[in-house]
Amino acid sequence: MAFTQFDRPILATMHGALIAFGMMMVWLAYRGRLTVAAVLAAHILPLFVAFACLFDNVPDGMHRATHLHFLAVALGSYFIFRRDGIYLKYGVSSLCLVAFVVFSNVSVAFHDPALVIPAWAAEVGIWTNTLTALAGLVFIALIMNADLSARRMMDIEMRKAIAKADFQLHYQPQINEAGEVVGAEALIRWQHARMGIIPPDKFIPFAEETGLIVPIGNWVLRAACAQLAQWEARPETRHLTMAVNVSASQFRQPDFVQTVSEIVRISGVTPSKLKMELTESMFVENVGTTVAKMDALKEIGIIWSLDDFGTGYSSLSVLNSFPLGQIKIDKSFVCGMLSDASNMVVTEAIIDLASKLNLQVVAEGVETDEQFHRLRETGCRIYQGYLFSPPLDVDAFGELLALKRTGSEPLSRHLSKLPTPDFV
Repeated sequence: MAFTQFDRPILATMHGALIAFGMMMVWLAYRGRLTVAAVLAAHILPLFVAFACLFDNVPDGMHRATHLHFLAVALGSYFIFRRDGIYLKYGVSSLCLVAFVVFSNVSVAFHDPALVIPAWAAEVGIWTNTLTALAGLVFIALIMNADLSARRMMDIEMRKAIAKADFQLHYQPQINEAGEVVGAEALIRWQHARMGIIPPDKFIPFAEETGLIVPIGNWVLRAACAQLAQWEARPETRHLTMAVNVSASQFRQPDFVQTVSEIVRISGVTPSKLKMELTESMFVENVGTTVAKMDALKEIGIIWSLDDFGTGYSSLSVLNSFPLGQIKIDKSFVCGMLSDASNMVVTEAIIDLASKLNLQVVAEGVETDEQFHRLRETGCRIYQGYLFSPPLDVDAFGELLALKRTGSEPLSRHLSKLPTPDFV
């Protein structure tokens, strides 16, 4: 308003645009679009600051301070994008630092009286810009320090958990078209003494960054094989299979094949009942080494499963080039196949292609009877999702199996109502 009253419409427009941009950032953050907000801020804020510096033509004897905001933007960008690629991590910060140096040492500014900041506002602007830029730097530094402390504490707690085996496995049932439990996927949970059960999305990314995912992954495999051995020892559960996720870091270990083979041998499980799930991104690099490792474990009977098929880097050559025995349709396709015709077409094509390649198909994220019925009609035979059961601890999973054997288990209630389709 002040710039409008003193005949500085361009300055008023620029500040209005900055306010509008800030409101848009708040809206994006409220909607959970934090990544989009961060990327936009990292690219647009430096432009605002650079444009403002062109108007920061202060009277003689004063030093402009608008360019100090480049330091806060540079530090904030590095902190926010520290886990991203080179451009976001270093590029944005470097450009801000270069701009800071340029505007600190070169007199680049508008000299038109209609564009220059009024003399009465120059001194106020210097103090305002200096204090807000300093406050921004202090605020970001405090956040970085808090994050560093939290990460250090997480590292300590996670190492304790590995040493004390404070993790536990939950099992999500995999169901066939008759409503029978034919297997389970092992999903890790962290049983923390103070915070209770911590889901994997809260600690797995950190474990991958620090390399702790390797010992955690080996623990998961040992625990899953031990449970599978117990199932094999009982006639009523001898038919169950076990699916275990393998991280990229774990798979890339030079002794991966030896470690897995030794765990399977010591546990005494039938290797063909163990399914190891890989994500599509792991097929992009070192194809020869990847195939060799997969072939070595396939030789002893382990089945390889391609997780989240259709969402990453996969192509038809992946299905043909790698020794896969199973693919899992990503839940995003299952969720949208009834409302989006293209999702339905993709799902049908995946099932048909897998059938022709003699690959088993598992549909993830099945949540409604309609989804189950349509998948069943399309030819999918194995299903997994909250329609049937959430991940359960071993005791609850055992109760589920017991109820299923007695015929009173809720799964059979809705499955039995669905007609059996005629498949070709």
